Amino acid sequence: MSAARGGEPRGASGAAAPPRRSGGFDLDLHRDAALAFGPASLREGAILPYEGRSLMTRADGLQAAVFTAEADGWWAPCNPVLVRGRARILPLAWGGDPRSGYHPSTGQGEMAVFASRMQSAGMYWAGNWRVVDDFGAADAGVGADSVASYRAALRAAGATQADVWRYSGTIGIALVWAGEEAAGTRSLALHVVPASWVSEPPEWASDRRKRDWRPVRGIDVRWSWADVIELYAARADGDLAP
Repeated sequence: MSAARGGEPRGASGAAAPPRRSGGFDLDLHRDAALAFGPASLREGAILPYEGRSLMTRADGLQAAVFTAEADGWWAPCNPVLVRGRARILPLAWGGDPRSGYHPSTGQGEMAVFASRMQSAGMYWAGNWRVVDDFGAADAGVGADSVASYRAALRAAGATQADVWRYSGTIGIALVWAGEEAAGTRSLALHVVPASWVSEPPEWASDRRKRDWRPVRGIDVRWSWADVIELYAARADGDLAP
């Protein structure tokens, strides 16, 4: 499924929304969020609650609130966003300390299942992905172009693999695995970045447009589930709107 140019993705409009629970929906949502985003999740591991995972894989693509986020916060009640300059990071899962024993909703198996669902969603939105597992040499600096600059930033963030798509004419997305399971830092996130960070310039691009592919300094896509826990604590204290 292709994506419209200018950041307006095309999908199968009118896709059925996930079934809404009755009765204890709000209570269940609060409990699931506390499990995923509470302090213990940094050590025990975490994955977005069901509602958050469902929003991430909708047939009609990512929601508008993702693209307009200007600061760390929540684009939906169960979906955090971390803003790192021109990159928006959507945390999806965190492996936690393998010595702690995972609670039922986490673990590398559950993370892999969610990653597979994200790959399927990405393919529906934007076609086949490209796998990036070579992030360049440690002394490569910002690289020769914007693609190399982003790969250098991924390397600095501990990325081990990234599946990338050109989501629209101006937007790229990357499903990024990072960290080490043994160290308790294994993570999964979706990066929403400029298209010029994940794809080569199209043949029809003007010289002016090709300037978007110049090397980019200062890209920083490092993050930790501790950032998500801090956001959740601020929301619980009433300092941050959901």
